[in-house]
Amino acid sequence: MSEFEYLAVFVSIIFGISITHLLAGAIRSVYDGQVNHTRVVFTVFFFMVLILNWWTLFFEHEKVSWDLTVFTTVIIWSVTHYVAAITLYPPRSARSQESYEFRPRWFLWAFIGVAATDILQTAARGGLFTEWTYLPFVCHYIVVTAIAIALNKRTFYRGIAWYLLLITVLWAFGKRNLLL
Repeated sequence: MSEFEYLAVFVSIIFGISITHLLAGAIRSVYDGQVNHTRVVFTVFFFMVLILNWWTLFFEHEKVSWDLTVFTTVIIWSVTHYVAAITLYPPRSARSQESYEFRPRWFLWAFIGVAATDILQTAARGGLFTEWTYLPFVCHYIVVTAIAIALNKRTFYRGIAWYLLLITVLWAFGKRNLLL
């Protein structure tokens, strides 16, 4: 087993658990009658982020050697995705069947962590400046998310959720498809 395969198994488990958690949380909210429009859009958006990041990791299979810095950075990067999934659908308390209230700011803070670690892991593997649009695009995610946190308005959260989803779909199926 190569170093990449060893790392890819771990990342795949974390991303798989994250996707499973998102799907279980979404179904639980429908079942419990607690569907929240903004949360649903954030869920679809973050599902796309997980799929895109999982897919782009595949292109690292040609890397011959992985040092501890890159290995650790990729692991931390993958774990931040799970943390963001948990903030969208927090687990139920062991003593209660009630779900915790959805707090968009928690998800947005976690997403800033995802974006920041994405920049770190891209830099650690030496790809930060290979595509000139990457860094401004991810930094724009951080700025837009920080503005939403600062404003702390429910209507703005809904707009940001739709904006993040639409821009991610355009990036994934437009820009990314043309590059790869």
